[in-house]
Amino acid sequence: MQRIPALFFFLLAFLLVLPASGAIEEKVIIYQTDFSADPGWMTNNPSYYYWDVGKQAYHFQSEGGTNGYSFIPVTYDGGPFVLEYDVFIESIERDGAIRFGLTGTEMDISRGTVVLGDFGQTIYGNIMSLLVIDPNNHLYQTSSRADDYCGQLPNCYTREFALNTTYHVVIRYNDQMNQADIKVTTPDTGELVWGYFVGIGNDMHSLSRLAITTKGDYAIGNKAIGSIDNVVFSTFREVTPTPTTVPTLVPTSATPTRTPTPTPTPTESAGSHVVLVLALVAAGVILVWADRRR
Repeated sequence: MQRIPALFFFLLAFLLVLPASGAIEEKVIIYQTDFSADPGWMTNNPSYYYWDVGKQAYHFQSEGGTNGYSFIPVTYDGGPFVLEYDVFIESIERDGAIRFGLTGTEMDISRGTVVLGDFGQTIYGNIMSLLVIDPNNHLYQTSSRADDYCGQLPNCYTREFALNTTYHVVIRYNDQMNQADIKVTTPDTGELVWGYFVGIGNDMHSLSRLAITTKGDYAIGNKAIGSIDNVVFSTFREVTPTPTTVPTLVPTSATPTRTPTPTPTPTESAGSHVVLVLALVAAGVILVWADRRR
């Protein structure tokens, strides 16, 4: 039997007995719309970008060379976030794309800061991408093309999106891991279409708008027409739960006077007991292993 170094077990035991944090994360919605009412987004081309009252969705006709955009300001002060939305593409021409996500005031797809979901028509087909440019203009990008996200792994192939199909997109940013990821599913079944991640070298900041944009796209005649819906932009904050106290019973005059037994206030969560058990198991493994070495 192959022996595992004792140092591994000592590290494991050390990690297991670390005190569990009492803080929990609470989701905070910064912006949300289902387009059942006019969302009031601002655009420089109202014939291309507008609220479709009939479909109760937001219509887009993105086209390179037009410098077109539509956006809504959001208050984001850094930290982790999640952006969710539905996208429906009716038609798309060669090199066309719908790019939606978080941007700075420039809303330029060629420089930071941006975190965008990109559905585009390329020489490889209808490809889904995650495009991230940090404040120092470093580009981090992945796509559903096989060579981009899985290389030479077996059973790996390029994933494409279809026209006239609704997709649910989730883009997440984790500031602790310096990582962003994207997941594309079908809303009706929840089936995963494609998803992957990118590592990011710098903290993301200066993100202040939710935007559809073609700024920085200089191709001509590359229209993409469709709509987006059900936009939710959220962040997280740590909340320390307030400990609950058990009220002490006070005897009434009709009952013989008796000193009530105080109810102890819990000082450990159930999770801390699990941690202790796991630590003991790890310690036992260390002892057995050490004994076999003698």
